[in-house]
Amino acid sequence: MGLKTEFFIARRMLRGGYDKKISKPIVNLASIGIILGVAVMILSVSVANGFQDEVRDKVLGFGGHIQITEVFSNESQETTKMLIQQDWKQDIEDDPDLNQIQMIAYKPGIIQSKEVTDTTISGKDIREISGVIFKGISEDYDFNFIQKTLKEGTIPNYNLSGAPNDSVLISLYTANQLKVTVGDKLSCFFVTESGPKQQNFLVGGIYETGLEDFDKQFVYIDLSQIQKINKWGIETYITIEETCKNGFVILSAETYGGNGRYYHSWNNSPFSEASRIPLCIEEGEITVQLISSEVVNSGYFEEADLHGVPDTAWLKITKLTDSSSCDCETPSASTQLDFIDDSTTLFTAGNSKYQAILTTSGGSNKAYCGGYEVLVNSFEDLDEAKKAVQFYTNQELNVQSITDRHPEIFNWLNMLDLNVVIIIGLMILVAIINMTSALLVIILERTRMIGIMKALGGKNWTIRKVFLINGSYIILRGILIGTLLAILIIYLQNTFGFLKLSQSNYYVSEVPMHYVWLPIILINLGSFVICNLAMLLPSYLVTRIQPVKAIKFE
Repeated sequence: MGLKTEFFIARRMLRGGYDKKISKPIVNLASIGIILGVAVMILSVSVANGFQDEVRDKVLGFGGHIQITEVFSNESQETTKMLIQQDWKQDIEDDPDLNQIQMIAYKPGIIQSKEVTDTTISGKDIREISGVIFKGISEDYDFNFIQKTLKEGTIPNYNLSGAPNDSVLISLYTANQLKVTVGDKLSCFFVTESGPKQQNFLVGGIYETGLEDFDKQFVYIDLSQIQKINKWGIETYITIEETCKNGFVILSAETYGGNGRYYHSWNNSPFSEASRIPLCIEEGEITVQLISSEVVNSGYFEEADLHGVPDTAWLKITKLTDSSSCDCETPSASTQLDFIDDSTTLFTAGNSKYQAILTTSGGSNKAYCGGYEVLVNSFEDLDEAKKAVQFYTNQELNVQSITDRHPEIFNWLNMLDLNVVIIIGLMILVAIINMTSALLVIILERTRMIGIMKALGGKNWTIRKVFLINGSYIILRGILIGTLLAILIIYLQNTFGFLKLSQSNYYVSEVPMHYVWLPIILINLGSFVICNLAMLLPSYLVTRIQPVKAIKFE
């Protein structure tokens, strides 16, 4: 008998159904077991994949795929300054596997609600406080994650070229703790090298990710604010001293920030410690230029070791009278300063009156950030991307991937794969037991038919194939129905979200389910092949049946 004969007999058996009292419920149970098993396997992979993606994307939203900072770090999670202009930036931007590079900075601080939230028995005001980490971002930041998690307010406009924005983004957890909402004022306190510093901000928006450990920590702030608070760069100004010296008006350099040690260059002269120069304008106007820079160290026989980005200030001085003298009345006469506004000053020297207008480059703070985050096109390429970034930076900086910074979270997510493997293994085992039992019952019920086929010359393997084909149909039908059932559940969950979770415990408010087509195909093929192979053993019972006894079998 050829293969067509086996299919013909199997099809006739299927059309005849399983009308006997024993086989029908067992076959139905086997079919239901396969349907539920396949559905559970697909749903477990779908939920695990969805959960991993959701939590991973949220963690990446706070830290990016790869972070580049200076080698020197501390336990407070505060970043040290790094120059924004780096030679390796262009290499990263040109790499097709690296999606984006963006500036960041971290600064720990304490937030206090501006409004009184309660009073003590003695009548003292109570304001809520919270310790957080301020994450400085700017216009090059990828705001898609923040936009998706934003609950109230809007994303502030952060731009390094403009004035620092005083709006911040806080989490719903922090907002509830401080009892504030959008538009409320916050008092923030920071520790700097010069001592504690207070800064007032406004709540521009409130976000919620569901990752409570992260939500309670992070506040988004304008990078310019952290530059200003840390005084990473220097700011230099030209001031007019109130008293003349040796008959001349004296201009003085007032420099702030950095390490506190400065060298100055007046009108492009060589850098030196000279922070004061005499002024003499007999007529017309003159512009005095001052360039100040930090000094790391210098010895008695060494030139100054300039450090950091310098800052520049200009003072335009115009003589308002016709006097040709530039001397003060006496060697220590008063210059009689009259401050018109922040940049304009009127002063006198002898019989002459002058106007001074100050302009500055705005300080060198804007030349620094706390580091960079690099976004990768595919999370699966994270390790290779990290190696590429290390190559571009010549391994001179601290390059960490998101898995390096939060290993406990990603190890936990990877453990979900083991759970899925266990579930799939158990479901396949149940399906094997069900189909083995069903096939044994079918063979026993068809004992007479087996005896007749053997009496007509049918070989054992031919008869076994008839039952294997019959069992394959039951398996295939169960797999297809189970797959359709799983896809339907995924669709309904993604559309209506009827399966809820506790966000505080699971980081998501609904059970995440993704369409995972490749695993679905592999589950279907694997289930079909393994179950069919498992049926080879019970089909061996056919060889033990003797024709004479089988024909007489009732």
